[in-house]
Amino acid sequence: MATPINAISTKCREKSFQSFDAKVVNNQPSNIPSEYVWSDEDKPSTDIKELQVPILDISSFLSGQDNHVATSQASRLVSEAAKLHGFFLVTNHGVQEGILARAYKCMGTFFDLPASEKQKAKRKWGEISGYADSFAGRFYSELPWKETLTFRFSAEEKFRSGTETVKDLRF
Repeated sequence: MATPINAISTKCREKSFQSFDAKVVNNQPSNIPSEYVWSDEDKPSTDIKELQVPILDISSFLSGQDNHVATSQASRLVSEAAKLHGFFLVTNHGVQEGILARAYKCMGTFFDLPASEKQKAKRKWGEISGYADSFAGRFYSELPWKETLTFRFSAEEKFRSGTETVKDLRF
């Protein structure tokens, strides 16, 4: 017997959700596809307290000194931040600032592309990497107005066919 989530996911795969390009709205709310319009009851509240992004300094973990203590502390901090906030910022990780700056520039370049170009990197059903915009697999009636690009990195792995849009953004 299918679970409710599986049943919803099956319905979402069967229904063709409109891919949404925020640029088509042009400050005209009437242009927003109905799947993206949330009822007043379901809209997020603006009266909630802003959370501070948890910052995880992992320099002691990477230093190799007293590795057991550093590993335990890093593990506890990641677990706590993920459970309480769902995200965190890792600092002192050893990735050079220039690489990070180029990565941010590539992300900006990708998300500035027209929707038709971003769709070339669309995540296939059941896969974890690629572009996603409607999240129809998680929501059925009211879709979140967001888009993501998820990817793995391996210096040895060849790019899959169909990801030329992402491949062109190599830095």
